[in-house]
Amino acid sequence: MAVAELCLFPLGTENPSVGEYLRPVIDVIASSGLKYRVCPMGTVVEGPVEEILELVERCHRAILEAGAKRVVISLKIDDRVDKPLTIEGKVGV
Repeated sequence: MAVAELCLFPLGTENPSVGEYLRPVIDVIASSGLKYRVCPMGTVVEGPVEEILELVERCHRAILEAGAKRVVISLKIDDRVDKPLTIEGKVGV
């Protein structure tokens, strides 16, 4: 099990507001079946690394389909195999 932080930055938009580009991305994440938490500067996702990477690809497509001309993706993955890793465990909840 892994915990990842995913941030997508749409570029080439006419407006500095990015909500219209990120709403479809959040919809993709919500429908993934993976546990997630939307945060102010990104989204944290919990699941197998393979599923997280597939999710990133779907998010990439979603933001481009929403009209972004360019996208920058920042992805951090913490993959721990010696003991269970959860979103709550990472923040001490």
